[in-house]
Amino acid sequence: MKVGKTGALVAAVAVNLAIGLGLEADIVAAQAPQEPLPSDNASRPSPSRPITPSGSAASAKPDGVMGQEEESAAWQGCQPENSSIGGNSSALAYARLIEKELGVPPTVDCGANVELPIYVNGAKTIGDPGLHQCDNPSLQVGDCMSGSSVQRYVGKDVDGSTRHEVVWVSFCRHDGRDDEFGYDIPDSVQMIGYNRVTGATAFFESADNREWTHVDPATNKLMGQMPGIDDPEAFDRAYVRSDTQCVACHQADPFIHNPFIDGATRAGAPNQTVVPRIGGRRSRSNTPYYVIGGADWDMRTIHIEDNECLGCHRIGMKTVEEFMGDHWHPNQHMPPNDPGSLAGHFEQLLACWTNGPENTPGCDWIIPPAGDCPSQVVGDDYPYQKSFNRASPEELEWTERPPFANPHLTAHQPPSG
Repeated sequence: MKVGKTGALVAAVAVNLAIGLGLEADIVAAQAPQEPLPSDNASRPSPSRPITPSGSAASAKPDGVMGQEEESAAWQGCQPENSSIGGNSSALAYARLIEKELGVPPTVDCGANVELPIYVNGAKTIGDPGLHQCDNPSLQVGDCMSGSSVQRYVGKDVDGSTRHEVVWVSFCRHDGRDDEFGYDIPDSVQMIGYNRVTGATAFFESADNREWTHVDPATNKLMGQMPGIDDPEAFDRAYVRSDTQCVACHQADPFIHNPFIDGATRAGAPNQTVVPRIGGRRSRSNTPYYVIGGADWDMRTIHIEDNECLGCHRIGMKTVEEFMGDHWHPNQHMPPNDPGSLAGHFEQLLACWTNGPENTPGCDWIIPPAGDCPSQVVGDDYPYQKSFNRASPEELEWTERPPFANPHLTAHQPPSG
């Protein structure tokens, strides 16, 4: 494990980064067939150049250093109305802010969620075989702890009516990364809400949740029901607003997919993951996405016209670094039906990422469609640039996953007590 990755993740854990990897319910749970998300993104236009109110291309950033307000004023790109609420605001206040776009957050019952199975040599495992010691580790430091779970929920308004354009996902994480960080990393509960029409997104992260959660010693699954907004005081104790940018990991869209997360599938539809897939070839990687209350979050990803890696979805290259640092190489897995066939296209993305779009002809920074705003090409005048959105070439030095310490392990029971 590289120092850069570990340092970044220590910081993320320390500030309760909402790093849930994807997540729905009335509970119209994953125990029963659920209504698929409709798809109408085919008509969205390709990324456009930012337009000023007068209709001209956005002007270049003036020489000299400007304050954030001056920089924001200088940038003439399109943004939806988006009240910044700040990391110090309460979870309940944030829930009120997102109500128009996302309805109300679900009440999360970890026991009713769909468990993320962990396998060692093809056998389902209970407990913690160790970092990178399973077939399908989390691609965040190789966590192999069993007992995490996800759930999908259909959106609901305050009056209980259904919001079919809204999906929520919860993630109950039984964390096993203690060995990497040298201290007991607490278990956590996260929620992500997404409006597939406007792209409006919300992230919630749990605070100290031990009042409501526990680990079942027999199954090693994180259990317990978190408070809903019908109990405002408890909801505000259970959840916090992340004071870091969740898009540092959730770059391409709200829901991250990898073999760990995609192990949870929907009842009666084993080929459909609980965590929704956003995009698809019809969307041409142009699905809407913005974070309510995160007007100053860095939403950029790189874009190369006609690059087939971007044919179905955007790609967050910082997420790629994270995955490759955990021994997962895109050319071994993508595209799903013919891995490695787009290796040349992936090399184009790597070259743009490492050299920078400003030094790579034909490659641009773009931000996604958001509300009524189209996808836009942005330049150096984009005022919300953050350090996480820069290449760390050492993280792209992929290596094979190390062999299992106990290659004959087929089941690992949780410790007694």
